[in-house]
Amino acid sequence: MTVQIRTLLPLAALLFAPLVPAGASDRADPPARAGDARDARNDADGQGADNGLKPFRATYRVSYGVLSGELTLELEHRMGDDWMLTSTATTRGVARVFRRGELVERTLLRADENGIRPMEYNRTDGISGPERNASLMFMHEEDRVVGSDREDEVDLSMNGELSDRLSMQVRLMFDLLNGERPKSYQVIDRAEIRKLSITYAGDEQVRAAGSDYDSLRIEHQSENSSRSTRLWLAREERFLPVRIEQLRRGSTEWTGELREVTWGEAPSQAAASARR
Repeated sequence: MTVQIRTLLPLAALLFAPLVPAGASDRADPPARAGDARDARNDADGQGADNGLKPFRATYRVSYGVLSGELTLELEHRMGDDWMLTSTATTRGVARVFRRGELVERTLLRADENGIRPMEYNRTDGISGPERNASLMFMHEEDRVVGSDREDEVDLSMNGELSDRLSMQVRLMFDLLNGERPKSYQVIDRAEIRKLSITYAGDEQVRAAGSDYDSLRIEHQSENSSRSTRLWLAREERFLPVRIEQLRRGSTEWTGELREVTWGEAPSQAAASARR
């Protein structure tokens, strides 16, 4: 069990970078119908229409043996060209007996004529402890990233375009929406800059959140890593991942599946606006 719990901890890395696990235990609430999510997406306000970004909130259930977890991703528009992507991971079921708390990651993005660029990245690990926290500043004019990660100081040359493991998700969605198929990204993780290579497996139908999705399946892998991550990116959901698998030497270690997604204002905010 100790090995499984340790593997569970970096749950918030679910979508990109060294992604990690959880398992099936709690009974999930009834998922929102995909048609409802698509209607919400189509009715969302026009914020970010010029650069292809729209606010969203997505919830995933991840499974790893008998362990389970939940991951929530939320993209919010701030001011001007600035956006905030927040990832919140919590343990569920048996895993909560061993570990409680939340793992929260945030990246402040700028979406402008220069593309999608991270400005700040922060990680607060309430599951493992503060020794796994991180805080990075991306100084684009100086071409450097500075800060700390897991108590290691960071002061590195960016050597051009660089993403953190959260901003890479938004950047990939943006690139695919604009007809591009990037072959690789530079990603900073654990105080190191790594090349993440992407391969495209073609179109597949995949079922998640009670509906079938027309998806593009991709696989990405960091150089010198025995792990790879397979994602199904739904065209109906602006290339948001609806299913995720992490593999090690070809064998599946864990899976993640979309439970619910809403686009634009949160339902409670929308209801409050309608009453006014």
